[in-house]
Amino acid sequence: MSEDDERKLAAQSLAEEYSTLDFGCEYSANIPELLKTLNISLALTSYQAGRLMFVRSDGKNLDVNYKRFNRPMGLTASTSGITLGVFTQVINFQREDGLIEKIKAPLEKIEDDITAPRLRLLEASDALDKKDDPDDINYINNDINVLKDVTGGLENAEERQAAAEQLEKELEQKQAFKEYSLSLFEPVDERVDACFITRSSHYTGMINIHDIDWGEEGLWAVNSSFSCLCTLEPGYSFVPKWKPHFVSSLVPEDRCHLNGMGLKDGKPAFVTTFSTFDQPGMWRQGEKFHGTLMDVEHNEILLQGLTMPHSPRWHRDRVYFCDSGLGLVSCYDPSSGSYETIAELQGFARGIDFYGSILFVGLSKVRAGNVQSQAPLLKKYEKTHSGIWLINLTDNSEIGYIKFTGNVDQIYDVAVVPSSSFPELLEPSHPRMRNHFSHPELRTDV
Repeated sequence: MSEDDERKLAAQSLAEEYSTLDFGCEYSANIPELLKTLNISLALTSYQAGRLMFVRSDGKNLDVNYKRFNRPMGLTASTSGITLGVFTQVINFQREDGLIEKIKAPLEKIEDDITAPRLRLLEASDALDKKDDPDDINYINNDINVLKDVTGGLENAEERQAAAEQLEKELEQKQAFKEYSLSLFEPVDERVDACFITRSSHYTGMINIHDIDWGEEGLWAVNSSFSCLCTLEPGYSFVPKWKPHFVSSLVPEDRCHLNGMGLKDGKPAFVTTFSTFDQPGMWRQGEKFHGTLMDVEHNEILLQGLTMPHSPRWHRDRVYFCDSGLGLVSCYDPSSGSYETIAELQGFARGIDFYGSILFVGLSKVRAGNVQSQAPLLKKYEKTHSGIWLINLTDNSEIGYIKFTGNVDQIYDVAVVPSSSFPELLEPSHPRMRNHFSHPELRTDV
């Protein structure tokens, strides 16, 4: 396949995606005011939709903002930045609120940008040559012209109808992609109160990254492919630090499906696995459930027989985790060794974060034809939901929900973005990244 053909396929895929995906949602009436009052927003990942999403609020309405990434998974957020694990890399976004006013103005054409003379901007998927000529998507135009010629030459009515429908679809896709590409040059929403820009990236390879979090030794990550916890260093794809005692070898075989990780005092303290198997992919087979909650320091199993567990999190002297296949959020007390269910939800629970006494948990739909299809949830509910549910930890009552009604079926991780109710993030390929700079003052005393 030629480079031109690859560009054509990539851009057509983008165009089709932007014309067909539905990111609609509904939510409890109290959620907008709650997020605005607390001055927080929510970030969440969906590997199925290929999106990092931000749930933002102006106090009256929610706005869900979407950023395209390849298989976004683990996520962590703080007042200074956001870190995201994707298909083969980990990306760091730094908070740069000094750029807010700049991104609220239109982006000038690159021909007028003195920071980048003699450069030509290739937008989004390299399909558009310049802002002033958004219709210059030659390969799509050529396809449409060919299709018109073919349509005119068809004698069979059914073939003509099918060709006409294909032509209409191509035009809709082209228009959707054109509108998306042009939107990148427009000012961001006036309500934006925080700006995160791409600062660095570390390429790990496809380690099937899951949970991530910052600790005393830097960023920790769950490396599901190699069944280990690892850190990242510039000279390596990853640095293995810990593996379950029942996994015998450090090999990329996803033997037990180690997936969740919770830190305590800056160190990994708890993990979840789907099984205690030591063979490639065994956790995908069979009807029995062998999930575990483990203590990292002592490398021992605390709970077993769990149903596809995820997202262990240390909060207020307890370990909260999802017994995902049952739709449960549970709480483990290390001092007594007991655990209890604090919420039973109509979806595959996965992804937890906290703000004070509020627990935010992600839900995913259970679909036939994948690993989740074995989940007991399918026997209990005819319909499962995708979204975020809010639980009050003082009495375990439900505060409210955000439910996706369109194509977002799977949520992996959830993170509270503090000190911002309406953030904006500029992904690595965004055209604004060409002239957004951050640097200290020049020192003249050295």
